[in-house]
Amino acid sequence: MRVSVLLLLCMLGFFAIMSSTASKSPTLPLYAKHLGLNPFEIGLVAAASTITGIFVNFSAGYLSDIYGRKKLLLVSGFVFMTAPFLYLFVLNAWEFTAVRVYHGVATAIFVPVATALVADLYTSEKGKMMGIFSTARTLGRLIAPTLAGVLIYAYSFHFTFIVCGLLGTMAFALVILLPSGHEAPKINTFRENVPPENAKDPIDKYAIGMLLSVGLVEASTYFAMQGVETFLPLYSNEFVENPWLVGLIFTLQLSIIAALKPLMGALSDRVGRLPVIALGVSTSALGMVVLSLSSSVVMVILSIVIFATGVSMSTAATAPLAAETLGKGSHGTAIGTLETIKDIGQALGPIIVGFIALTTSYGYAFLIAALVEIIALAIILIMFRIMHNKIRQM
Repeated sequence: MRVSVLLLLCMLGFFAIMSSTASKSPTLPLYAKHLGLNPFEIGLVAAASTITGIFVNFSAGYLSDIYGRKKLLLVSGFVFMTAPFLYLFVLNAWEFTAVRVYHGVATAIFVPVATALVADLYTSEKGKMMGIFSTARTLGRLIAPTLAGVLIYAYSFHFTFIVCGLLGTMAFALVILLPSGHEAPKINTFRENVPPENAKDPIDKYAIGMLLSVGLVEASTYFAMQGVETFLPLYSNEFVENPWLVGLIFTLQLSIIAALKPLMGALSDRVGRLPVIALGVSTSALGMVVLSLSSSVVMVILSIVIFATGVSMSTAATAPLAAETLGKGSHGTAIGTLETIKDIGQALGPIIVGFIALTTSYGYAFLIAALVEIIALAIILIMFRIMHNKIRQM
């Protein structure tokens, strides 16, 4: 039963993320330009869904702990199904922004709630199974831009949105097929990480501190990743003149993350979450340092390979650790909190990296992003040490 549910979730994630990504990349800026929006308005539209996630992720996860995962996933599936068709009626920036806010609700609910459901189903293999689920979503994200580009070129924007709506409808149908009743009973303790002899003593304040530090690590990773995705195309004249080249580099980055994440998740199941997070953050930070010093396409590619390898490691271990932090009955709350903090980092990445690049250089900005990752790693290591010292004293 657990395998069939995971398969349904992977198929659901594949179609849902393909639908939402194809509605955005490269469709959003091209359609916005087609409507006559200026650069500021296009930026507003592009930021709308991420900002939605900041406010919705935690609420969705928490509500799914109370009312059940499937109820929230049905809401998400309905938005995935209906939102693409609303783009057909958009006429100006404010209408476009409103639809993007509505569409953003779908992903903001889906990711934390579905990930929490995976955590409910698997106790000893959280890392591996969450990695598989993440890879299924990433595959949808990989295919979507090419699919959307071909549909826009061969047909029209409206036809593209209709196809996105049909993909969202398939996702909604898969939600309906999900069985109910897999949620664990609510237990607001730190029991999954506390030794058995101490399991009776709740240490919620330390659990919350640990969860926030895990979120900070996730946020720092996506801070760096979004900075790279936004500004790498402008890093050298060769990329400006050959946008297909940077497109291939981004495809390589996502492919590495998709391929390695289940393996890194399984590794974290065996050796522990923190060692994998520490190695992953260190590796991704090294990739950013190499990128900041890169003077050729070959060096840029090498830096992205290093960076993507590190990202696959750290992000494969952060979600399982977050799920384990608050206990079995609070998986939704934990994952929702993680996603909210992650979205803050993802939203700040282009803003801060862009400001630093404006005042100094892109290379220096990427170096600062690496420093942000190392600071986040230091914080989680300190928090982990404090937490275990308190456990030993109990």
